[in-house]
This record gives sequence, C-alpha cells and structure tokens, in this order.
Amino acid sequence: MARMERLRREEIASSLSVAMLRTFVRVVECGSMTRAAESLYLAQSAVSTQVATLASNSGGPLLERRDGRLAPTRLGRVLYEGACDVLAQLTLLEKRLHDMVSDETHQIAVSCTRTVCETSVAKVVSQFAQAHPEFQLSVVSGTVKDAEVRLRAGTTDVALVEGQAELADARLVAFHVDRLMLALPAGHELAKFPAIRFEQAAKYPFVLRSRASGTRLLIEQRLGRRFEQLSITLELEGNAEVAACVEAGIGLALLSESALAGSLSLGTLVARELTDVDLTRTFYVAVPELRPIPDAAGVFAQWLATRYVQGGREMLTA
Repeated sequence: MARMERLRREEIASSLSVAMLRTFVRVVECGSMTRAAESLYLAQSAVSTQVATLASNSGGPLLERRDGRLAPTRLGRVLYEGACDVLAQLTLLEKRLHDMVSDETHQIAVSCTRTVCETSVAKVVSQFAQAHPEFQLSVVSGTVKDAEVRLRAGTTDVALVEGQAELADARLVAFHVDRLMLALPAGHELAKFPAIRFEQAAKYPFVLRSRASGTRLLIEQRLGRRFEQLSITLELEGNAEVAACVEAGIGLALLSESALAGSLSLGTLVARELTDVDLTRTFYVAVPELRPIPDAAGVFAQWLATRYVQGGREMLTA
C-alpha cells in the first residue's frame, strides 16, 4: 500500500509543469477561465485543457462555481497554495541564478513586449553594443504582464514597454516615439494621396495584428466606435506576416513606422498618415522603484533615456 501511495505521488509530481501551475493559479485568481486566458494570452481551450489535466492527475475536481465565479474546491485550494509556494521558490531560484550570471558576465537582463521587440530591439541592441561593448544585453520578449512579473521578481533588470502601460512599483522613462501608419500595396489607388482620412481607408479590407498585441490595443483605443467600421479579413501575430499580406493585396494595415522600414526601402509598400486619427505612441524603459538595479542596468537605462531618444527623434523627423 505504501509503495502504491509513493508511486501515486511520483506520478502526480511528474505530470505537473510550471506552465500548468501558473495557469491554474491565474484561473483561481481571476475566477474565470475566459479572463485567465485573456490575461495569459492563451486560447480558452488551452486553459481548460491544462486545468482538466491537473484535475485528472490530482484525483478529483479542482474548481467549482460559487456566486457566479470559479472557486477552488478543497483539493483545488491545496493545489493552489502548493503551486504558489512552488512558483515563489522558482522565482527565487531564477533571481539567484540571474544575479550570479550578471555579476560574472556584466550581463543586463531586459524584458520587452513583443511590439517593442519587433520594432526597436535590434536597433537598441546594436547601438548599445557600439556605445558600451563591455556590457551584454540578454533580451526576452512576452506580454506586458510577463514583463511586470519578471521586474517585480527581480529576474529582469529593466523592461521595455509601449504606450501607457502601468507596471506596479516601476518608474517609466520615455526613450522612443513611434507611430502607426497606413500600409498600402505600392500600386494601390489610395497611394496617390499624400494623406488619407479614416473614412477613405475604411472602404477597403484590413489585415490586423492579433487582439493580444499592443498595436491592436492602440488601434482599438484610438478609433473607438469607428473600429467597428473596419472589415477585418485576417488577424496575425507578427508585423512581418501582416506586411506580407498587404504586399499580396489581401488588405490594408496599420503598422508601426519602424516595422515598415524594410518594405518601404524595397518599394513593395507605401505608408500614409491617417490625418484624423492620432496613432502616435511612446516606448518606455521601466525601472523598479523598490530595489536597486545593477550598475550596468543603470548605464543602459540612462543611455536609452538620452542617446537613443536623440537617435529616435532624428529618424522620425528625417
């Protein structure tokens, strides 16, 4: 009997994964599969599958509905509290490893959103390497929430985010101004106009970034109710995929000026400003307020807020 119980414990332990535990914790905290999926940028079906797998391996139901929201059962409460302990220990281990590596290699850990990563990180890394070859940037991309979690846990030194993202216990310093432009195929009939109104563009189909992206959120926010006028034919994860669809004539798009640079230089796309919609946004470096950062990270943040901003402004006004 004891041997069977030991084997059962080993089976449960081997079936767990960090991703599953994080998902279950988020479901409990959100009280909803839908809200948890949105906050994790996962499909609801993926969240449901992970929770069902955990329940199957744990030996019983983990969640029940109370007062219109999901709440943990007695078994689920035990798993939730244990998962929180495991994740906290994992975060502590990541921080200890990060601190050791940083001290030995002069490495600067940077978290950034996918939007910033796709539009600016290559230039940031290149310019900073030229200015400070003694330091090395280690960059990981994800959602704004991912960046906030890493920053608060101390597993990243600074974070790069776009727009008015609110990161707890962090100070935001602007380092770059970006704007979204209307991307058109080179031969499109609207390309003859130097500037275009939203109503003109809305007559054509659009290819947009996915709903989880900062670019999509900005478009929805700035257009307001007018967003409903768009005929959306495709929703894609990356800027490059969207630009390729525009080049193929599938639809128009609203993309970062930085992300369009390659296609514009090749002449496969043209970019026009929407005159009646403000689509500018600011990129920020987020620095933790409640803990000191390594000297190398301080040098990087200072460089971003001064030298890189100057380069960004020259690019935008050129």
